[in-house]
Amino acid sequence: MTKKLQMNTHKLKRRLTAVSFLASLLLIMLAVPLQASPPPAVEDPCSALRILDLSELDGGQVRAKVMSGSMIHNQEMTDAEAWQTKRRSRAMAAVLPEDVKAIPDHCLVAGYINPQINFELRLPAIEDWNGKFLLVACDGWCGKISTDATLAGLMHGYATMMNNGGHWGEHPFDGTWAADNIQARRDFAYRANHVAPITAKAIIGTYYGVQPTRSYMTGCSKGGQAGAMTASRYPTDFDGVLMRGPTIDYTSVNVLRCTSLEKAAFTPDGKPRMNAAKVPALQRAVMDACDELDGVKDNLISDPRKCDFDPVTIQCGKGSVGPVCLTEEEVDVVKNIYAPIYSETGEFLYPGSAYGSESAWPGWTLPVTGESPIHGDKLTYSQQCGGDYLRFMAFPESKEPGWHWRTDFNWERDKELLKDIGDMWDVNDPDFSAFRDAGGKMIIIHGWADSAIPAEASIVWYDKVSNAMGGRDAVADFARMFLMPGADHCDGGVGFESFDALKLLDDWVENGKAPDAMIAQQKVDGEVVRERPVYPYPLEAKYKGEGSIDVPQNFESHDPRK
Repeated sequence: MTKKLQMNTHKLKRRLTAVSFLASLLLIMLAVPLQASPPPAVEDPCSALRILDLSELDGGQVRAKVMSGSMIHNQEMTDAEAWQTKRRSRAMAAVLPEDVKAIPDHCLVAGYINPQINFELRLPAIEDWNGKFLLVACDGWCGKISTDATLAGLMHGYATMMNNGGHWGEHPFDGTWAADNIQARRDFAYRANHVAPITAKAIIGTYYGVQPTRSYMTGCSKGGQAGAMTASRYPTDFDGVLMRGPTIDYTSVNVLRCTSLEKAAFTPDGKPRMNAAKVPALQRAVMDACDELDGVKDNLISDPRKCDFDPVTIQCGKGSVGPVCLTEEEVDVVKNIYAPIYSETGEFLYPGSAYGSESAWPGWTLPVTGESPIHGDKLTYSQQCGGDYLRFMAFPESKEPGWHWRTDFNWERDKELLKDIGDMWDVNDPDFSAFRDAGGKMIIIHGWADSAIPAEASIVWYDKVSNAMGGRDAVADFARMFLMPGADHCDGGVGFESFDALKLLDDWVENGKAPDAMIAQQKVDGEVVRERPVYPYPLEAKYKGEGSIDVPQNFESHDPRK
């Protein structure tokens, strides 16, 4: 039997099973005694999902409820919705075409898992389903369900789910929900992304009549970290995980990284020490110093670790000031943003911002307007994540009103108090042998220009995994990492931000074809202006010396260790 005939037969079986499911429901209703109140009409298998009993899943460990099932027909996204969905697809490392507008017909399911894990699941039409399940893990501190994420997965043919991480909150960095709520923290840390696929597969099996042949997880930032967390704690939940810009060491990201950035950029009373208007001049100076270290002048830094830029070189002369030079205080700010974090005894704790990440400092590290932020969305992301995390999420008990990390927290003194909750948040175990032995595959992607989570943090983690599991070659059999020049956190940047790693992951799982390279695209106004191969770490793309630098065939793999 040909592969095409097998696929058609499989789809026919799914259609017949779905029809059988609806017919069974109607027969049950017809059997109700005449004196009973007539049951509500069941229009289709989608709306019928509401009566599913999901209260005893996984031996009673998972209790869920479908609240609604609605068929979506002949809908099209607005320009704003299409832009956001394409943006989300890049964060998922599963890029969509630029001209996408039409929403495929599908069944939209909404429900919850006890106690407060809300979810959205989109089930493609039977003829459009690729037979697989995709969980898009929430990012930031979750607290919402992003419709653009489930739409992006749907458009790739997957039955796609997203959950809210076990709570509602103001995305991205609202920690109030976690105050003295250990169950909510546990759900956010790891449980939500374990019980979600259990629930999804029960619904999928009912709707299509068959279970998905493969299950994948993708996400960025906290959503990227969720892939490593799940592979570590629940190694058989997914056949493959795709992790972009992962916050692997979650405690260090929020406690050390966020607070160090705030210290660098703001005075103790919250006044900004540097105006974001100076960033373009800084960025140009960095590029002038380090762009051609890889032998190619392309306005990109292929490996910022090789850059040795000193911001003093653009310090304003005595008595002068202007947008193209830095004051003495601003030089100090920039040095501290770049600087790695060390303990008082000199122990390395966390890497600093990379050279080449400057374009996204406004908003994450520096106030966009240069004015003194007061509250809400006027705070930079680093201010939001450091303060709320330490007050509501880092310790077993929340801190009292008036407590502030600048005056009341000391890493050396308090780090042991962070351990209990840190063990919940962090992916501490570098041994992924159970995931490997179950056939699991893992792709990690990190942008070299990530302004939030330095790519070097993923390098540190990947090297730990390699050291614990027999070396890089052994780990490459199931986990490969790709470092993207010029790509920022989850989306954006000045370089290669567009790629389809989900397709590569699926090919690896299905056919055993490990990704030896990933073709990444650089776009301007939606148009591809440059493509380049990105090779698995520690390999680099090296220009062959002739031909256009905008086409991938003029680059080859280079091992910097040789």
